[in-house]
Amino acid sequence: MTGTGRTVRRRAGIAALTAAVATMVAPAGARAQSGAGFPVYGKDKWLGNVNELTRPLFTQYFNQVTPENAGKWGSAAGATQTAAMRWTNLDAAYTFAQTNGMKFNFHVLVWGNQQPTWMAALPPEEQLAEIKKWFAAVAARYPKIDWLQVVNEPLHDPPDCTHSANQGNNCNASGNYARALGGANGTDGTGWDWILNAFRLAKQYFPNTKLMLNDYSITNSDSATTQYLQIINILKRENLIDVVGEQGHAFSTTGNMAVHKANLDRLAATGVPIQITELDIDGVAAGGVPGDEVQLRNFRRIVPVFWEHPGVEGITVWGWRQPNHWRNAQNAPIVLSDDTPKPAALWLYNYVRKVAPVIRPDQRFTVGDAHAPSVGTVVADDWASAIARPNLRTFTWQISGGNPDGIFTVEPSTGVLRVAKPQLLDELTTYSLQLRVSDGFHTSAPVDVAVATEDLANVVDQQAGGTVAATLSLGLGSASLGTFVPGVAQDYDTTTTATVTSTAGDAALSVTDPASATAGRLVNGAFALTQPLQVAGTGELGPVGSAPRVLHTYDGPVSNHALTLRLRQSIGATEPLRTGAYAKTLTFTLSTTAP
Repeated sequence: MTGTGRTVRRRAGIAALTAAVATMVAPAGARAQSGAGFPVYGKDKWLGNVNELTRPLFTQYFNQVTPENAGKWGSAAGATQTAAMRWTNLDAAYTFAQTNGMKFNFHVLVWGNQQPTWMAALPPEEQLAEIKKWFAAVAARYPKIDWLQVVNEPLHDPPDCTHSANQGNNCNASGNYARALGGANGTDGTGWDWILNAFRLAKQYFPNTKLMLNDYSITNSDSATTQYLQIINILKRENLIDVVGEQGHAFSTTGNMAVHKANLDRLAATGVPIQITELDIDGVAAGGVPGDEVQLRNFRRIVPVFWEHPGVEGITVWGWRQPNHWRNAQNAPIVLSDDTPKPAALWLYNYVRKVAPVIRPDQRFTVGDAHAPSVGTVVADDWASAIARPNLRTFTWQISGGNPDGIFTVEPSTGVLRVAKPQLLDELTTYSLQLRVSDGFHTSAPVDVAVATEDLANVVDQQAGGTVAATLSLGLGSASLGTFVPGVAQDYDTTTTATVTSTAGDAALSVTDPASATAGRLVNGAFALTQPLQVAGTGELGPVGSAPRVLHTYDGPVSNHALTLRLRQSIGATEPLRTGAYAKTLTFTLSTTAP
């Protein structure tokens, strides 16, 4: 006993048994609109896409167009230097955007890929002349481009055959004209002169268009972000850049999204708006979890980091429908070939529109026994209700009004109403409770729920005697995270149950890891996982460490209260795993300040 409080502890072992290291081989619904058919998105941001523009769901989900391949020089140019341009597909995308009042993002003028093969044989002077003709032709044909991707992938795929990505047989189709634009260190000696000159030309031909730089695997890498910032700041000195693009492909977002957030902050500090330009998220089944659920989990993990960032203007999803998605084999489409939205699409549709769960109106419950285990369960609906898959969502309930004396409580995770203080319950009375529910992103409006009491025969004003000994009791079930699979980015989840009895006026259940060297991380001999184990009670998941992490608090006594504890171990695709069992002993503490 310390001070006026009491503490009881239990130690729990969290194990993941692994076999020998394996080798992996590779809404329907109402349509909200504004203006010329724009879907209404929260935070005044836009959501775009790249193909199958005429499918029924496109204008329901998206309000920005980027041509996936039609705007690449190699697609639009003729087969020979003198052949006619091939504008048909690009015309269709541009016209669709204009007709439907959608923003148009041109992809792309200069890139070390999918370029006219005949460019490779030209001397630099002729290459520069052809570049200018290309810029001029686009400017003349498409005067209402909103954003223009002047240079794409300067760090990873420049138009320079000396670059590792563009050597050998790739050279002709990848472009070798960086030297025609000034090379790395030409007149200006910036190290990026060819980019600077490309933007200078774009400013001449597109004086009223917002000019854009684009690349992949930037915000997941501190060093790539540093290089990218060098280019951005060179362009800023001449007011040549209006937008910064981070593609956001699935292979770039397998790691910790906190790294992306930190590097988005670094990019935003330049004052140049950011766009997520080529987002795709795979849906490959893993660890017994179906592919569409894996995809949904990653949409929830990835999209809010990008969407909520104040520096991000919007997101372009790079493909959306089976089978015409460049990552169809990885189950990245969010809509099936019959136009049925997958769970990730339904979640995204509601998330970007800030659609919260809706508590059903006119719910009424009756209390005939003040000591019954529950009054009833409050019900709310969301996108998961529409497809009868409530297991795909997580609700958190709260009583937000009409309960000043705390007579009633609601189980946060289930919506079960209970009588917490039967001695204060009045007979033949109707209580009006205001309840709200959150899906983890958006919270419902408060809704009145009626609770009526009958003639409560077991609630009488009479004195009764008895004493209760001070008691704190904590029991824990076992927990296993299953088998870790090397080479696959995955969250491994499990649950266990804490059984709590407390006679105190308050109590708190917390968890710590007393290990100093590997706090919170599962260990296998001398090896430890990179990321700490995450644990949650009724709140959000968070890492276990040497400092106590509160999982649940009680504002009164409880008896054999079964609290579900969620545990998650995140493992990256590139994290090395050692054969054998990973385990960790955690200390769970039940404590009180008012015994």
